[in-house]
Amino acid sequence: MPDTTLPARPPMPSFEEPPLKETRPPRCPPFVEVTHPDQLLPYLEHVAQRPYNHGLNACWDLQEGEKVRLRVDNWHDPMVIEACKKIFEKYKVDYEIKEIDRGPVKEWVGADEVEYYLFRTKELAEWMDEWEKIAASQEFDKILMGYGGPVLKDSDVKIQRMPFITPEILASPAHTMPAELLTAIDKWTWDRVRAARRVRITDPEGTDIEFTNHDGYWDSKREGYNPDIVNQTWEGNSKFGATYLPGHITGRPWIYLKGKENGNGVIAGTTNHIAPCDWTQLIVEDSKITRINEGGEFGDKLRDVMERTKDIEYPGFPGKGLMYWWEASIGTNPHIHRPRKGFPTGFVNCLYERVRSGVIHMGFGTIISSMDERRAARMGHLVGHWHLHLYFPTYTAYYDSGESEPVIENGRLKALDDPQIRKIAEKYGDPDLWLDESWNPAVPGLNMAGDYREHYAKDPLHWVKSELDICRDFHPLFMKMVEADGKYCHGAGAEFWKGGCCNHSGIEAPQLKGNCCDHGH
Repeated sequence: MPDTTLPARPPMPSFEEPPLKETRPPRCPPFVEVTHPDQLLPYLEHVAQRPYNHGLNACWDLQEGEKVRLRVDNWHDPMVIEACKKIFEKYKVDYEIKEIDRGPVKEWVGADEVEYYLFRTKELAEWMDEWEKIAASQEFDKILMGYGGPVLKDSDVKIQRMPFITPEILASPAHTMPAELLTAIDKWTWDRVRAARRVRITDPEGTDIEFTNHDGYWDSKREGYNPDIVNQTWEGNSKFGATYLPGHITGRPWIYLKGKENGNGVIAGTTNHIAPCDWTQLIVEDSKITRINEGGEFGDKLRDVMERTKDIEYPGFPGKGLMYWWEASIGTNPHIHRPRKGFPTGFVNCLYERVRSGVIHMGFGTIISSMDERRAARMGHLVGHWHLHLYFPTYTAYYDSGESEPVIENGRLKALDDPQIRKIAEKYGDPDLWLDESWNPAVPGLNMAGDYREHYAKDPLHWVKSELDICRDFHPLFMKMVEADGKYCHGAGAEFWKGGCCNHSGIEAPQLKGNCCDHGH
């Protein structure tokens, strides 16, 4: 494999010409204007019919007579909640809607992720305690809430996701993707991840890191993770930790292998789960983050956490300190896109977009809601984990045979080009629409004109908020300004995005008005 040895402070990337302008140009779908809950029902029909799994794609599998709790809060759009009520009534479920008051909707900056995930860790632990009580009482058959984090074993109560914060998020082909197709994409990706003996991940924003996919991470057949480590890390919920999470493929095992951790290189990026942040660079040696460079306020807060925890021995960790790299999770749904209205406020943030196909989110700290994390919290230690997103990564798998292949190339998940995956997509309509991404972010100096450092990396949040406002309010003009690919703005692509995709399963298409490129783009 190539040598990825790098200095302690590699420079921020700079390019004479945007390297991805031709191959991965900006792309964004129409902004869909929803004015009534009924317009959202065709999307929820698909969600209601998808067979249940515990993953990140909404798969409610509603059954007549079952007891369902929908947990929402005042950060959810009332129109979405009303549409959910209508779909529950149509499927004749016995439902309860529990609404939590989170207070005023917060507007985020990237540095907020540090405090948010210190709080989030505590909140998820409380949720899991609540789920255990519900499972014991058998008060509900199914709970629909949240759009991330672990769930309990589902023998007594099924936990499924509620990612629909706003009408814009719900009114998307992402939530009409056939379950069979989503499952096939997941499996294609997982098969290659678990077969890889060595992995290298690069990204034009500065990431270049590799690790050995040791046999010790895996069971004897390399079909799932090592049960001994899983039972330690995920005690009481080992079924969840034993394999991948649908819609969220663990491209680096989400367990620690003591004495063998050898992730080495650099992780760099300009976005975390909450919002764009100043360009941040992590130096990683044997999977431990030894230096945090740049990052503005986000970097300052991470360095403070690293200093405060550097001498603590955390349960299950390979050594002292909190800042270890354990996550390189891969999104698999090609039609997820960054929401434009209200970004970044409340739950309209970057957490949702991490599951777009080919996006990798890198995580470091305690393994979310694992028993090791809960043990550390009970010992009084600081617990939490944080992220950097890679939007144009290349994930290269190296096999025992000496051959290698890109599982992701410049942000394109290669499952979407596989002939067998395309054959499945053909059963549901045009495979070129089902299997092509709806959204690529517009990044000056990377995939559009501009200087990466000056126009983007020194203040990514300013750029992204400006970009999304123009994209929403002046879409045809925006597409021309960034020289975007207008695939979803005319012809079959526009019909697909305005609801025509729903016709493939016999569900009546919603009458949605898009302001995309009706003006001749």
